[in-house]
Amino acid sequence: MRKLLQSLFVLMFIAFSALAQDRTVTGTVTSSEDGLPLPGVTVKITGQTGGAITNATGVFTVSVNSSAKALEFSALGFVSQTRILTAASTYSVVLTASTNELNDVIVVAYGTVKKESFTGAASVVESKNFADRPNTSFQKSLQGAAAGVQVTSVSGQPGAATQVRVRGVGSISAGSTPLYVIDGIAVTSSGTDLTSVAQTADVLSSLNPNDIESVTILKDAAATAVYGSRAANGVVLITTKQGKAGPTKFNASVTGGYSYQAVKKHEVLNAQEYYKLYFDSYYAQRIAAGLTPDAAAVAANTLTRTRLSVNPFNTPNPFVAGGALAPGAALFYDTDWRDEVLRRGQTKDVNVSASGGTEKLKYYVSGGYFDQKGIVIGSDFKRYSGKFNLSNQVNDFFSFGINNTLASSTQNTPPGAGGGANPVRFADIISNIYSLYVRDANGNPVPDANGNPTYSYVNPVSPDFNPVGLNELDTYLTKITRITTSPYAQVKFLNGFTARSTVSLDYSAVRENQFYNLLHGNAVGVKGRGYRYSKEDITTTFINTLTYNKSIDKHNFDILLGQEAYRNKYDQITAMATGYGFAGQTELVSASTPGTASSFYTEARLESYFSRANYDYDNKYYLSGSYRRDGFSAFGPDKKFGNFWSVGGAWRINKENFMQNVKFVDDLKLRASYGVTGNNDISRYAAQGLYSLANAYEGLAGMSYTQLANDELAWERSKALEFGLEFAVLDRRLSGEISYFEKKSDGLLFAKPLSRTTGFSTINTNLAEMNNTGIELALNATPIRTDNFKWNIAFNITKIKNKVISSTQDEVVDPNDGTKLLKVGQDRYQWYLREYAGIDQADGRPMWYRDDASGNKVTTKVYAEAKQYTGLGSALPKYYGGFNNTLSYKEFDLSVFTYFSLGGKVYDALYAALMHNGISPGQQMSKDVLNAWSPTNTTSTTPRFLPASNTDLSNSSSSRFLYDGSYMRVKNITLGYTLKKEWASKVKLSTARLFVMAENPFTYAAHKGFDPEATIAGTSNNDIPNIKTFSIGLTAGF
Repeated sequence: MRKLLQSLFVLMFIAFSALAQDRTVTGTVTSSEDGLPLPGVTVKITGQTGGAITNATGVFTVSVNSSAKALEFSALGFVSQTRILTAASTYSVVLTASTNELNDVIVVAYGTVKKESFTGAASVVESKNFADRPNTSFQKSLQGAAAGVQVTSVSGQPGAATQVRVRGVGSISAGSTPLYVIDGIAVTSSGTDLTSVAQTADVLSSLNPNDIESVTILKDAAATAVYGSRAANGVVLITTKQGKAGPTKFNASVTGGYSYQAVKKHEVLNAQEYYKLYFDSYYAQRIAAGLTPDAAAVAANTLTRTRLSVNPFNTPNPFVAGGALAPGAALFYDTDWRDEVLRRGQTKDVNVSASGGTEKLKYYVSGGYFDQKGIVIGSDFKRYSGKFNLSNQVNDFFSFGINNTLASSTQNTPPGAGGGANPVRFADIISNIYSLYVRDANGNPVPDANGNPTYSYVNPVSPDFNPVGLNELDTYLTKITRITTSPYAQVKFLNGFTARSTVSLDYSAVRENQFYNLLHGNAVGVKGRGYRYSKEDITTTFINTLTYNKSIDKHNFDILLGQEAYRNKYDQITAMATGYGFAGQTELVSASTPGTASSFYTEARLESYFSRANYDYDNKYYLSGSYRRDGFSAFGPDKKFGNFWSVGGAWRINKENFMQNVKFVDDLKLRASYGVTGNNDISRYAAQGLYSLANAYEGLAGMSYTQLANDELAWERSKALEFGLEFAVLDRRLSGEISYFEKKSDGLLFAKPLSRTTGFSTINTNLAEMNNTGIELALNATPIRTDNFKWNIAFNITKIKNKVISSTQDEVVDPNDGTKLLKVGQDRYQWYLREYAGIDQADGRPMWYRDDASGNKVTTKVYAEAKQYTGLGSALPKYYGGFNNTLSYKEFDLSVFTYFSLGGKVYDALYAALMHNGISPGQQMSKDVLNAWSPTNTTSTTPRFLPASNTDLSNSSSSRFLYDGSYMRVKNITLGYTLKKEWASKVKLSTARLFVMAENPFTYAAHKGFDPEATIAGTSNNDIPNIKTFSIGLTAGF
């Protein structure tokens, strides 16, 4: 028995000894989104030292002892997970992506920073907001996605420019567009539209939105001041996708869809209604003159035919006494011009990419094809794009890489503005009584030599114009090739020092072809006119930075020193010729008369030195400061250099001891900043006295003085103050931030009036000041978060008040927009119009207000006597923002993005044109004219209709056509289904997703018949209407 006990004791001792020894645990970590391995995941033993990092295939191996209870898995951008150790030796761990981790790194100026330590104001928009949406440029997808960012897409032209304003309007005469920075390099300083032919274009449309990893919008001085003279209007940082360690991942996506006009326009008269409106008026006049009903009807028919130049009916007298349609009378045609110039748009988008590599060498390669046919004839955009990013960590101290983008685009744009060749304008204002085709006596279209219908160019509004016919004869073509390349090298040395040098080349080549045919339209008088434009825009940028990071106990330091320089060269050649012998020839060599040939070359240079210092104590108290000195070639001799700086601080209140028992608060951070930034977006030679050498005198070369010099012309400066509070509560189910900001812009460029004796009317000076004050609120909530179902809500709203503080005069009419008055104490876009007073119910004539000799407001029926008033409202909205929902249930996902704008007045110029009430015969009219005042309809509020000699000017510019611009637009609805992993693997795919998408499907506006998404100034310019697009797509990875 004793020996037996001894043996059992020995066996137990051996067993316990074995358990006390270390054992090896292995496993694989994958992503819940696509099931692919996750390299670089940190694996820690809870409560102990030691651990491991997953390799390129997501595999980890860690040695644990008997006292180890659990393993903790963490990775940037993913929710950390703890797994209890059991007797098992192999584990499979799946990490879920996180959208609200404090440890997330956000891209900032010249580097990155942890969100928790950032003292500035910034909004981050992730790649999922841009992917596969039917937009030519990423800016359109920013609308409603970030607080303080106002995005306006005025035109539905494929490849059109988009207006972006960050925290209000920052200038009066200079640009208000933010600085765009792609992978650390600022976009060309020549502007984002390099075209002459295109009605609207954007060089940023050369960037494929599917190549974007994230967009960070920097808003306050602490975030932007390190960009100095270019940062007053905010900074938009675009980060493109990079390779990640691991096996090569291939991704492909295909999307196709159809587009339509987003908002219906005002209803207009059909051919019979239009013709009869004139007939009825003439008939009433003839009856009043004493004619018999039958005689009055014949006379009215004759007068109507003469007045309108055409008769769309099959009989010369389509209406009889009393206004009834004559027996047998019928329309030969009823041309709906809107239907003729509109078509169903179409979008095709194909993208492929490959990324992967090792811990040392990583790559990302992509190719894209985007083809969008616009909803208006003659409008389309096609882009081929390629991307290649490479990074190589050679060893512990040296690394290098390169970011490359190549894009080639072709854009056709119909003419715009108010000309007869503009298909949108023509279709809106030409009556249905004018035929699309030439017709014979029986109303049949007359064929041409090829058997095709012959287009008619007869109408009194735009004689010899027909946009459908001109679309086949004229050319408006733009081709752009853009190449950007940014190689860099980085060295880490000593302890905490990192030196980095980047050289960037941004090259854009623009070739344009514009041709007006010799048969109809703009160039009949010169037998055709052709133009060729050739442009090169080259920006070379050099950036050198030195950073130092050091931690001493609880003190953490991060210091940046840098130097930047760029040179932009812009070269343009233009040639023109006229006198083409016959139709079908468009090349200049075919013309008989060489016209004006011109060329010019401009250059701009920037030289900068900058620094930034960040300090924090115990991850609780944060301080930051930046300084930059910029020199820019455009300013006066003694004003070329400017100094810009910022200070900022933050306090993480939740880290204090008194907050430790407040369990529902996950994060609470108070921040503040103040700084000075600048705006150098002005003409390159704005400070110099200029002479024009292009003026001939008696056949000899000559020159003229065109611009006065101003040696004191300097930077526009913006002084920005910011207070913000960031929070996260209830296990981060609710998070957000609220910010208050004041942005005072002084030294604004303004045209100072001069005495005519100088030979000039104005000179540009730094004499105006303007304030933007506002509040932003952004909220993120996750009401439901389970294994199978997740619902996320994002809401943001911004209120900004703009005010002109001072200018050269207390009030002056905007020289570029006569409907705006720049008045001290009011905002930049205050409407300045004649104030409409309704109609005189006694005679139906329109009235406006004027001031009498005593200054009292009285009415007048004479438009020229009416006074322009302020106080009619502003074009700027009172509030704007976004409300977005994202839901996922098992393999299904649904997202709804919504944008809203409340307040602000818009001017409906189209409705004004349609309410001419007979002033312009042949010009289309709104159906509202059918209810015009008449002796038998004296209660109407619509001015009277007169078929001839109408001098009432009832539709002239006035507050009559000023309306509430409030609206809400559902920007995007996407419903997707992701194939189960086991199903996808059967067809050798790692992931596959099918989705349907609607872009701009619904718009709810306070004013109907008008797309409320007007320009910042509240006006429209006969642009192609915004579109709504319905798409279906497939993405796959393997």
